[in-house]
Amino acid sequence: MDLQLLWQQIMQDATTEDKEALQHLLTGIREKQQGVHTRYINASLRMTGEFFEDYSKVCIPNSPVIQNSIQVAHGGVLATLADAAMGGLASRAAPVGKNVVTTNLTMNYIATSKAPILLAKGYFVHRGKKTFVMSAIIEDSTGKRLATASATFFVIQKRTV
Repeated sequence: MDLQLLWQQIMQDATTEDKEALQHLLTGIREKQQGVHTRYINASLRMTGEFFEDYSKVCIPNSPVIQNSIQVAHGGVLATLADAAMGGLASRAAPVGKNVVTTNLTMNYIATSKAPILLAKGYFVHRGKKTFVMSAIIEDSTGKRLATASATFFVIQKRTV
């Protein structure tokens, strides 16, 4: 289907929620074009992060794009947020020429939230030569704990693209 025709059809039938979701997604794509995001997954979630030596903070807006049928953040999105916080920290700690891949991820869901921002804080539990064990706490912008996570990352040879 032609992109312009599709756009016209979508906008003709768009609800307020549709428009909010479109603005979220299109802003993310625009930010990717401007170099704010390197991957479409980060752009579509409007993910931002800060990475330090021993911990990380990764945030996403709590928009209709990430919400499930009861209008709260989808559990899989919270798992993605936790994985990004832990994996981003782990990849930055990998030795030169190495990277990491997630081999195990466990989520413990505690609460839901309507707050505007969701935040995952990632931490090291163990830094080995072949594996990193990580933990994360997922909260909303009011400090309410939504979930905890733990993950294991396998250290691999960095791939060239």
